[in-house]
Amino acid sequence: MGYLSCNAKYAIATCDPYSWDLTKKQKKTHNKPFKIREFSYLDLQSATNGFSADSFLGKGSHGSVYKATLDDGKLIAAVKKTTTISNQYSDNNINNSPAENEIEILSRIRNPWLVNLLGFGVDSHERKFIVVEFMRNGSLYDLLHSAARPPGWARRVRFALQIAKAVQHLHLSNPPVIHRDIKSSNVLIDGNWNARLGDFGLALRGHVEDVRVKCTPPAGTLGYLDPGYLAPGDLSTKSDVFSFGILLLEIISGRNAIDMNYSPPSVVDWAVPFIRCCDFAGICDPRIGPPDDPAVIRQIAVLAARCVRSTAEKRPEMSDVVDCLRAANKRVASPIWSNLGRCVGKSSLRSIKYEPLEDITEINRTSRVGSRRNRKVSSVPGVELRGKAIGTSNGRVPRSKSIGSISEIKKVPSDSNFGGKRRPGLNVKMPIVRLSKSRSMGVLNTNAGELEESKLLVNLEKDPQKCICT
Repeated sequence: MGYLSCNAKYAIATCDPYSWDLTKKQKKTHNKPFKIREFSYLDLQSATNGFSADSFLGKGSHGSVYKATLDDGKLIAAVKKTTTISNQYSDNNINNSPAENEIEILSRIRNPWLVNLLGFGVDSHERKFIVVEFMRNGSLYDLLHSAARPPGWARRVRFALQIAKAVQHLHLSNPPVIHRDIKSSNVLIDGNWNARLGDFGLALRGHVEDVRVKCTPPAGTLGYLDPGYLAPGDLSTKSDVFSFGILLLEIISGRNAIDMNYSPPSVVDWAVPFIRCCDFAGICDPRIGPPDDPAVIRQIAVLAARCVRSTAEKRPEMSDVVDCLRAANKRVASPIWSNLGRCVGKSSLRSIKYEPLEDITEINRTSRVGSRRNRKVSSVPGVELRGKAIGTSNGRVPRSKSIGSISEIKKVPSDSNFGGKRRPGLNVKMPIVRLSKSRSMGVLNTNAGELEESKLLVNLEKDPQKCICT
């Protein structure tokens, strides 16, 4: 397969991902073979204490994974011990074993959002050992389904964005790479809590037309596999988009892709009806509840629904997915939303104006935080604060020109008919104010702690049309 090797010091320096600037945008470039290191079997055996149980990390798709300490402790890596015997080297990776296929592909691509290849080894029985970067914090699957403290929304959205960038990089490579096995157990978390996409045993490298000619049979994991991928000719990058959509629903809901404890068992069949009715809170992981900014869950839920469309041509490109998740990540990380959440509360109704991708026409809709199991559509699909008077006075707060510029919002007594407050020896008339939207964001700008949800009186305009996300 034409592996490249070199001396240890040069190879390790070349493969160090932590020296990269992760803030720089990844540009489409021609992939060149990377210099990787060939380890002796004795070195790998010693580094893993003879592949002992103490070094065991878990099971991969084609073997067991062990933690290895190499170069006198200077290099910590993960070693995949495969169970298949090597084939003869071939330029056609279709005939390769999964281990050979992974080495072949990862020796030609490299990215901060991938679990990158460091080297390989071969034992006396021609079994391959793959040496990759060590991911200290385990898999995304374990974080979502087994961790005592599940990740919050900021971390979940960031993980989704990082994996989307990884898949985008694969699809923009020359020639492109189709992963074919995107799932939460193949997403690993490094020591800096960044998500990395790994396990390229089923990946295919080449232009779609060339891959189809090779007649590679469909492969993947049940629950994540594109239902339209039934024959070699059905394969495209949109198959990865579907799998990513399932992963995104898993991140949102905390549900497995297939879970027989639910009805229906498929996360797609369960979640998409909620999304079509704009009941976004109904699919949120109940352990953490919906995010403070309801626009965030709307953006990523609608995006997930678009990714899992049955027609491949209607699914977005990964570049569109990245753009949408980048916008959602900025919103969930914005300090203003944490302040607004403390002011109004998680159960408040807020207007949303965001168009995640080009064909979403239903905007200015409001999602009500409700029961996880409640499929009933809210009788009030649209709620807006239109500058109506609160109380009886005509005081008005002028429109804000920038976020957080409203500085005077007086507290209104819980009894809306109460117009004044008496103090000993002093009669004070409490001014009543109107609230209006910000020009820049279309959201209320308030100071933390100065506004309570129970003191907001809004006019609810009933809309007979259901909030259907097309």
